[in-house]
Amino acid sequence: MQNWITITHQDLIYLLTGRTFVALGRALHRNFKQEGIDVSQEQWTVLSELWQEEGLTQHELAARTYRDKPAITRLIDNLEKKDLVRREAHESDRRVNLIFLTEKGHRMEAVATEIVHRTITEAIDGIPEEDLLALKRTLYRVFDNLNR
Repeated sequence: MQNWITITHQDLIYLLTGRTFVALGRALHRNFKQEGIDVSQEQWTVLSELWQEEGLTQHELAARTYRDKPAITRLIDNLEKKDLVRREAHESDRRVNLIFLTEKGHRMEAVATEIVHRTITEAIDGIPEEDLLALKRTLYRVFDNLNR
């Protein structure tokens, strides 16, 4: 017999993860907007990867941000229109684009990172550390189970 807590699949998928993700994205967008930063949560994930390591291929960015090829292309197109990133053809394979931050993209890092930290702090306000650690462990286990 399995040890089930009374959580329906809708609770788990939509309420606990999906709705929380959407709410966090809205809060992040609101906080970015208040500071004059015009990026979405999805665009921020791409920028965040580039702040860690520039010159990634679109394929590498797609893998690191869990996006498919059309989605990452659209995100990079929009970031390019905002003058936050630029594409450069790979030296040995002109079909491959390497993605780099522009000066504007570099300048945004400190403020955007502070806003993300503030938003996460707002999201976890009043939750005991042991609960947060248990949540983190549990979500990693769910993730690992799904990626076997």
